[in-house]
Amino acid sequence: MDNETANTETTRAQSMLRLTKLPDLFSILNAVLGFGAILLALDGIRGTGTGLATALVLILLAAVIDGLDGIVARALESSLLGEFLDSLADMVSFGVAPAILAYAFITDYSRLAAPYGSLALAVGGAYITCGMLRLARFNANLPVPNVPEQRELSEKFLGFPITGSATFLASFILLMTELPIPSAASAKLLLGVMALLCYLMTSRIPYQKLRDRRITVPVGLLFLALFLAYLFSFSFVYLAFVAVALTAFYMCSPLLYTGKEKVI
Repeated sequence: MDNETANTETTRAQSMLRLTKLPDLFSILNAVLGFGAILLALDGIRGTGTGLATALVLILLAAVIDGLDGIVARALESSLLGEFLDSLADMVSFGVAPAILAYAFITDYSRLAAPYGSLALAVGGAYITCGMLRLARFNANLPVPNVPEQRELSEKFLGFPITGSATFLASFILLMTELPIPSAASAKLLLGVMALLCYLMTSRIPYQKLRDRRITVPVGLLFLALFLAYLFSFSFVYLAFVAVALTAFYMCSPLLYTGKEKVI
């Protein structure tokens, strides 16, 4: 009996409670936060920015939870459901939710008329599609355990991660709500950013996985600081700017080693 058949038999024989491990609870929380962000968008923002900011902060908090998911899985144990559950949660929080919030920002918060609504609908659909393709490719290319030739594959992402895309998008929209930028200009910038993220997610550009705690811990604390700033009604324009800058740096990081390998 091969490993795939054995895993199938194990998942059928055990109850859902036994199959679910601690890292899976983080994935579930990730999806719930994304669901909450979608509900806030569907409930209507009505130009106040309060619901929009809450939804965007929930997405950034989901990104922190997603990072904790991986750390806990590597430190303790991962389940047979873990890889698939994580991708499904990512699709909700970092694929569907950011696209809906971007559409709400352009049509409801900015109150822009045609053709911006149609453009936001088209680009948002493209973002969801590219995010779905990015996650599907990731699952299809998961490294096979105990195969030395695939060790290098596990150290890099192929294409910009969907978590990074949602993080950049949420931070960018937060920044747009804080800065005195005309609505039409901010909508054009946002649509351009989403189109760029669509390309990067489905590209063959390799991105190093951020597993060094000297990097992941400060970034996680930054997003938690954004969440706390929102809770206590502090201005988070500077924190949002730092989040955008850090994510943009990671987005451009392959340029540091383009001479060493093919990236497109």
